Amino acid sequence: MKKYLLTSWLKIAGIVAASGIGYQNNEIQLVSDNGNALYHYFVTNDSLAKYSLDGELITDNMPKSEKYDLESFATVDNTWYAFGSGSKENRNVGFMVNKFSKYSTKLDLTGLYDEMKSFSELTTDDFNIEAVTTYNEDWLFINRGNGPKNPNYIYVVQGKNLIDDFNIYFFEFDLPKINNVQSGFSDATVINNTLYFIATAEDETSTYNDGAIKGSLFGAIDLKKMKLLFTEKISDTNKFEGITVLEQNKKNVTFALCEDTDDAKNKEAIIYKLQVDLKGKIK
Repeated sequence: MKKYLLTSWLKIAGIVAASGIGYQNNEIQLVSDNGNALYHYFVTNDSLAKYSLDGELITDNMPKSEKYDLESFATVDNTWYAFGSGSKENRNVGFMVNKFSKYSTKLDLTGLYDEMKSFSELTTDDFNIEAVTTYNEDWLFINRGNGPKNPNYIYVVQGKNLIDDFNIYFFEFDLPKINNVQSGFSDATVINNTLYFIATAEDETSTYNDGAIKGSLFGAIDLKKMKLLFTEKISDTNKFEGITVLEQNKKNVTFALCEDTDDAKNKEAIIYKLQVDLKGKIK
């Protein structure tokens, strides 16, 4: 069993359903699966900036049938990325944002997502990209297994771009149940050769509809061997959807987690700290 400490850290007003998180230089970046904005929170002076991703007026709570379902945030060099889940046609979208100018470019991921589904023989009912990160020169797109087949997949994407010049292969992982409900990947981050992830469980076999929250777990995967190293339940009540590294040393890592409460009336994002004692086993 890994030793861990989960505590609430920050409350950020003005965000509905935080689903992806990044951190750098005492600044937090967030995306919401309900909105069309990238949220930029400055920890030092407790201020929040919002940048429209699609050039339209910022809407924090879009209608479910219209939303991009932005589930993933990633930083590569000087670019921020947000990715839709692909669980519906209008969610086959991504955005790349210059972190200095805040200029946003829309990405049509239909070809990439269709190829992922075809290659892994998944229907749209089982396709739900909840996490995107990078490892060396590769992209890792991570499917949450909350559809009928529970496919917890990691797609490795190689190539010059994500639109029309890429190669794909994938790995499947068996994740444990949480309170008798199958868990599915909800976000991940990479340290050296290890993928640290969170997974959640909802009592609903659907990539579209929300179910009763049954909890969240934390785990790790050896990316060289694509082998599950461990999992540990960290909550019976929280649905954690974003993870990023705050600080680390050889023995301990502190992660920041964001939560989606599945409550559209909630206008506040709570950011948690997860301190994990890895006993020098970061590879």
